[in-house]
Order: sequence, then C-alpha cells, then structure tokens
Amino acid sequence: MSSAKRPPSLLFRLSLTALAIVLLALSLIGLAVDRAFVTAEREAQRERLEAVAVAVLSGLDVAADGSLSWMGVTAEALPLQPTVGLYAGAFTARDQWLSSSTLGIEVPVARGEVARGQTRFVIAEDPDAWTVYRLGLGWELDDGEIIDLEVWAAEDAQRVAGALASFRSDFWRWLAIAAGVLLAAQTVLLAQPLLVLRRVAGEVGQLERGECEQLTGRYPRELRPLTDNLNALMRTERANAERYGQALGDLAHSLKTPLAVLQAQADSGRPVDTDELRDSVAQMQLRIRSELDRAARSARRTMLPLIEVAPQAQRLVRTLDRLYPAVDFALDCPQRLHAHIAERDLSELLGNLLDNAAKYGGGRVRLSLAPSADQTRRRGLRLVVEDNGSGIDPERFETLLQRGVRGDERAEGHGLGLAIVQRIVDSYEGEITAGRSALGGLSVAIELRPG
Repeated sequence: MSSAKRPPSLLFRLSLTALAIVLLALSLIGLAVDRAFVTAEREAQRERLEAVAVAVLSGLDVAADGSLSWMGVTAEALPLQPTVGLYAGAFTARDQWLSSSTLGIEVPVARGEVARGQTRFVIAEDPDAWTVYRLGLGWELDDGEIIDLEVWAAEDAQRVAGALASFRSDFWRWLAIAAGVLLAAQTVLLAQPLLVLRRVAGEVGQLERGECEQLTGRYPRELRPLTDNLNALMRTERANAERYGQALGDLAHSLKTPLAVLQAQADSGRPVDTDELRDSVAQMQLRIRSELDRAARSARRTMLPLIEVAPQAQRLVRTLDRLYPAVDFALDCPQRLHAHIAERDLSELLGNLLDNAAKYGGGRVRLSLAPSADQTRRRGLRLVVEDNGSGIDPERFETLLQRGVRGDERAEGHGLGLAIVQRIVDSYEGEITAGRSALGGLSVAIELRPG
C-alpha cells in the first residue's frame, strides 16, 4: 500500500510562482533595454560617421581637372588614425582620396553608389562587413562646371560588436544579481505572513490538545477577524457544553423524585394505579421536553443572522395590546435598527419582559430599543422595559435571576419568566440590570453583545 505524496508547501509554490514572474519580467526588461541600447548605438554610429564625412568634406579641395587634395587640418586632428577604427574617402569621376587610416586596409566602397544630394547609411550585419555612411553632392569648379563628389566614412563592424558585447556582459550580469536580490526579498516577504499563519496553526493545535483555551498571540490586523472568530467559536463551544451539562443536571434532579415514587410503588407490592402512573410519566415527559427546550434556548451561537428589530417589536406590541387592552404600550425603536440575534431569542426576551410589565405594572409600559453601546464584530442590542407599577428592590431582582430558582417558586410579582430571560442574556454575553423607571415603577435594561 503506497502512501500518498505530501503536497508541496505553500511557501514552495509561491516561491516558484515568484521565480517565474521575476524571470519573465527581468527577461522582458533585459530584451527591451538591449534593443534600446543597440538602437542608440546605431544612431550614435551614424552621427559619428556623418561627422567624419563632414569633417573630411571641409578639408578637401577639388582642382579644375577634378583631382582631389587635402587642404584642411592635419589628419591627426581628425578621428582617422589607424588605431581608431574610422576610415574615410572621397570620389570624383577623375580621382579619389583616402584617409591615412586606410593604409594597408581595403575598404569595399565603390564609386557611384549614391546620387547627388542624397545620403546613404548601410549597417553591417556581418561581423566581417563594414558600416558605411555616404554623402553625395555637386562641387562647382572655378569655370562654373559642377561635378559629382561623393564623400564616405566607414567603421569596422567589430568596433560596435565589441561595445555591444561589453555592454551585454555587464548588463546581464547585473540583471542576474538584481534577480537574485529580488527573489531573496520576495522569499522573505512571502515567509513573513506564512510564519504568522504557522503560529496560528500551532496555537490551534494547542487548542485541540487542550493546552490552552483561546488564541493569545499578537497577530497582524488582517488576521484579527480570523483569530477573533476562532476565539468566539471556542467560547461558544465551552459555554454550550457548560449549559448542556447544567441542563442535564437539572433534568436528573427534576426526575429523581418522580422516579423514586415510581420505584417505591413498584417495590410496595400493591397494584399500580395506571392513571397515577400515566400522570407521573406525562409529568416526566413534560419535564424532559422543558429542560431540553431550555438548554437549546440558552445555547450560544456564533454565526448569528442580522435581523431587522423594529417589525418584530411592533408585531409583539400589537399582540400584547389585544391581550391587555387596559394597558398603554409605548414603543421607541429606530426603523432601521438591526442586530445579530436570533428571532426566537428576541421574541422570548420581549415577550417575557413585556408580559411581566403588563401583569404587574400600573397600566403603562414602555419599550425602548437601541444599538448596543459596546459594538464589536457584530451588532449588539440594548433594550429597556419600563412600567409604572410598584417596582422591586434591585437586590431582590438579582435573587430572582439566580440559577435554580424556578418560576413556580417565586413570589408574585416580576419574577415570572426571568429565568428564561437570564439564560438568553447569558448566551449573548450580555447583562441584565434593574432600576427605577422614569414612569415610577421597575426598569429592566438588557445589553446583548453577540460575540
């Protein structure tokens, strides 16, 4: 059984891609620069030969018989020495003149290859050929006759080829060095974010092994949403595990007495009353459904939907208006208020709080909804329910919120439904406080912060 090959690392793949991009980019740059240098060198060669031809023309003299003679500056003053690699000459129909640099060298320049008033520049493509610039013109003799005069300047192709070879050698060597530096820099730049991701993966491994409870490293701003979401998921998982554990404990505790009664009936040896047995089983089933529903309702969720709050609050207030026609309900909620909260949770919170206020208040209830002041990655919600009843002491209110105090054990008043409210508030990492209402009764304020 052959083991699957390990896929290449992300750094290796990114490095190969960077290598290909750098090589392609620098190759194109190198070719462009090389072409530009060749073009510039050819243009400089043309200007150089043209200058030599003009210098030769300025020093030539044509006799009446058409013979040529040098009347200008000495040859040493011109770039026509044998060691320079520049050559020049002139033709008439009767004579020719050659620069001293052509001694012992045969430059293949023929007479009559350029018309009067024209120029011609021939670039040597063969390393053994010559690059020649020709200038054709008419020369007026003393008797008024105009004869054809052709001046030329030539250069050995090896001279330009040597310059190009020297340039290319230096240029491509430095370009290769630049490619190496760029690749090294890109490798370092690519390695930095990958090392950060490796740190995240290491901390996630520690989370899996139970060595830590959340990601604690300091990471770049771009990775904060990832690490914050991972931490929120871990907190949610732990909180849900605790709540399900509590729900199972409550369920076991609530079933202990009915099961003990059934066990006693079975051990007594007396005939079992089927109606009583059916009633006990029905109560236990009701308790099981109630505890499981409570556990599901109190479970936290990280990926919560963004809902529109105002329509749901308005529907609930209209429903309570019909249930309690003697109560005056007031709603203060922005029309565009949105929050990350489950619709069922919002309905449970508002329903329980408004129902209590309607039952035990003095006939006036006000519900105020606003965005949470502590906005994090998700939009929270602040809700306040006020009434004009007799109110309740804040310490007593805190006692009613303690876990294990069920609604049927509480005194008549604002305690009904608060256990459900407390569980929902806890599932959103929120808080619930009680105080004196501006209407004169109880004010219950809830701040929900959905992770």
